[in-house]
Amino acid sequence: MKRWKLWLTIAIAVSGITMALIYYFTVKPEGLSKLAEIPLYIIIIAFAAHMLNILFWALRIKIMALSVGEEVGLYRCIKIVMVNLFVAAITPSGMGGEPARIYMLSEGKMSGGDATAITIGERIIDFIFMGTTIPLLLLILGMSIDIGAVKIYLLSAGIILAAGGVLLLYFVLRADKIKKKLWKLEKYMKFFIHDSTKREKAMEKLELEFVNFADSTKALFALKKKYLALTFIATIAMWFVDFTIVPLILIGLGYPPYWLFMFAAQLIIIVITVIPVSPGGTGLAEFTAYILFSQKLPPDIAGITVLLWRALTFYLNLGLGLAYTLHYIAKK
Repeated sequence: MKRWKLWLTIAIAVSGITMALIYYFTVKPEGLSKLAEIPLYIIIIAFAAHMLNILFWALRIKIMALSVGEEVGLYRCIKIVMVNLFVAAITPSGMGGEPARIYMLSEGKMSGGDATAITIGERIIDFIFMGTTIPLLLLILGMSIDIGAVKIYLLSAGIILAAGGVLLLYFVLRADKIKKKLWKLEKYMKFFIHDSTKREKAMEKLELEFVNFADSTKALFALKKKYLALTFIATIAMWFVDFTIVPLILIGLGYPPYWLFMFAAQLIIIVITVIPVSPGGTGLAEFTAYILFSQKLPPDIAGITVLLWRALTFYLNLGLGLAYTLHYIAKK
């Protein structure tokens, strides 16, 4: 908990300082007055869109669990997503919640290998979705979106994701070879587990879970076509509803929603925040958003849009996720 408090403080501080700088240097009094004019129903719809994002994410976890032969209740999936959102918001990069999802999924009958396959499989599907959608949107938008200012960050994130994907593919396709080499780790485990019997049992457990992981990953992407299709549908739905938040804010401010442009901008931001430079990608997300949004909007409106967008996504995740996490800790 002490470590969490530290990371939570850092996350809020970095995001708060970034948003304060954007506000100070961009938002004018006349722009601030527009903030008060946003209809309440717009904020409610944007909030509902983010809640739908969480629901579709939970449905995706449930569907993927079914594909490996496990039944996980929808409410439990929602709790897993909520805790994940909090952990991801306070750990380096925007993808720090995976260990929490694996841990919570494997608390019941599900093996750690199956839980790992589901969690990593989710990210693979996200990357496939983003890897196909971003080029398509950039092709449609043409010269109307300039990624020059964030090209180095996008390239860095792409390299990280590609390296992770290649490593995962190697583990799954060469599972038998990797399994034989796992026992070489035993000599390093002597520093942590001194008892030889316990150490052998730990290695047997590790081997079993690795096999479960490799088999479940293959099942997710090769054997269960129906579940894979449903997973992709849930993925498209969860990202689509969340990407409507920025256009909704613009409608509330009296500006065109720029649907395709803002969808592309948010996809780029998500990919860039994979870079592990700050808790939850804070700082990087706000500045990238401002750079991209200001291509279509006046500086002060772009600044206000960034502030509202982060309030309805990052800070909402932080607040709701913290409540669920504290409840989970109290129960466990």
